[in-house]
Amino acid sequence: MKKSNICPCGSDKELKDCCEPIIQGIREAKTAEQLMRSRYTAFTIANNAYLLKSWAKATRPETINAEDGSIQWLKLQIEECEKGNAKDETGFVTFTASFLSSGHLCSLHEKSSFIKEDALWYYLDGETESRTQKVGRNAQCPCGSGKKYKKCCCQ
Repeated sequence: MKKSNICPCGSDKELKDCCEPIIQGIREAKTAEQLMRSRYTAFTIANNAYLLKSWAKATRPETINAEDGSIQWLKLQIEECEKGNAKDETGFVTFTASFLSSGHLCSLHEKSSFIKEDALWYYLDGETESRTQKVGRNAQCPCGSGKKYKKCCCQ
């Protein structure tokens, strides 16, 4: 299986068997965690329409721009899930998303809140904390290629 076919959400499943059917509206997210993973994947592919569609009406912004090209998403790590199962009406997913932006390794740590509306999961809001550190030119690239940062695709 090619690395490019692996879903960016970190499930180790193929994209077509993981988040893609949720993003395309072929099937619904059954849990808050599935919705969280599909939203992360939508950020990696700059699918603004899905990001807005999966956002709760009460807190949804009018627009979102995930496609400016300044961010390279690297990894999603789910740390904790509270509630958010098929029978629940609310849920929380705590995660850290790592990304590169302008030569800096960044991480976004968030405890996201999810709600069900009309039997469908939606992102409500989140408590966030971000960190940034400069990647040294001779440091190993955070993309996982094993190359030095200065000679990698991330540069």
